[in-house]
Amino acid sequence: MQLTQQVREFLAKNDEEFRRLYEKHQEYEQELDALAKKGFLSSEEELYVAQVKKKKLTLKDQMLVISKKYEKQIEGMA
Repeated sequence: MQLTQQVREFLAKNDEEFRRLYEKHQEYEQELDALAKKGFLSSEEELYVAQVKKKKLTLKDQMLVISKKYEKQIEGMA
């Protein structure tokens, strides 16, 4: 399940835990983008990339759990 922009915006405004997770997810995304631009990564950097991707996925899963709680409320606002 993907979060729509509407759902992300609603939860970012109304759920502090979601906002914290989302901000950390964005930080990881920026780190990965910066590393991808390097072109060549050392073995340590490649390992770090794999770790960050796992952390980012974990955050996404946590955000999806939170979104389930608000799903009906958001649908009612549409």
